[in-house]
Amino acid sequence: MTVHGRSAFIIGGTGQIGRATAARLAAAGYAVTLGQRRLRPDAAAPHGARFVQIDRADTEALLTALDGHDLVVDTVAFNPYHGAQLARLAGRVGSLVVISSGAVYRAPGLPVPIPETWPTIEREAHDYPAGKAALERVLLATPELPVSVLRTGVLHGPHGTSLDHWWFIKRALDRRPYVVIAQDGGSRFPTTAVANVAELIHLCGERPAARVLNIADDPLTVAETAARTFAVMGHEAEIVTFAGPSRPDGLGFHPWNVAEPIVFDTARARAELGYSPALSYDDALRQDVEWAVPAVRAAEAAGGGWQDVFPDLVERHGPDVWFPYAAEDAYLAGPTR
Repeated sequence: MTVHGRSAFIIGGTGQIGRATAARLAAAGYAVTLGQRRLRPDAAAPHGARFVQIDRADTEALLTALDGHDLVVDTVAFNPYHGAQLARLAGRVGSLVVISSGAVYRAPGLPVPIPETWPTIEREAHDYPAGKAALERVLLATPELPVSVLRTGVLHGPHGTSLDHWWFIKRALDRRPYVVIAQDGGSRFPTTAVANVAELIHLCGERPAARVLNIADDPLTVAETAARTFAVMGHEAEIVTFAGPSRPDGLGFHPWNVAEPIVFDTARARAELGYSPALSYDDALRQDVEWAVPAVRAAEAAGGGWQDVFPDLVERHGPDVWFPYAAEDAYLAGPTR
């Protein structure tokens, strides 16, 4: 029995958000159950937590497992079918928190920053943004459902299969003396540390309500992100920028490469719940580095590389644009710099 006698169930409990949330809730006195379709042998449960194997395709078994918990967190809901499952929890759980994405916001013409009231996409499609937007609509239309929908940026933190900050981290490890960034280094795209998602989930559990909240890091430019990452790693590098998009040989590429600035307004979480980050941006970067570097070195020792640790990076952008050092060297040595 925990101090407070509260219970939480995390769907997708061994994933990136699930692990961080389990640790935060266990520290707050929750008895935590981690649900996963396939149990991962490398998943270490926080003290007092337990694993259960459950397939969400079996709706009745899922609802039985969730029934009566003070807090249910769903990190792997992606479509209106999942929303319909969760809608049946109205009156059966204390608080429900569902992870969504800022990808639901309707573009182009996004305001800076984007408030939670900005319209979401409504197209009939089966892609990730459309699925998340439809999921949200089902949940928010359900009477008596205390659901907090959290719209995140690109996640970073331990145990993820995608870490955009690797673009900077590897350059620091390789002791590159400079980095070349397209679009004058001014692109802004929201990132979100999973430790801070876990903090906001905890607050939502303490104050159940139907709401939508953005959750994102400081809205830095890509050049500022480069500088902060290098500083955290004790690396000095010249940040070189040029106007216009990245080039076919990868020169100037970066994963924050967007045509318009994307910045989330996070004031609502602070005003309604008193949210403040559990980790500063620099401390979150340190956590990224402390997990990613040993993970990549272990992959290299096994005959692989960073692509095996972060396969989603390769899937999103391809394998060839990440570290075009020869193109950077030629550009810096050329007369048109």
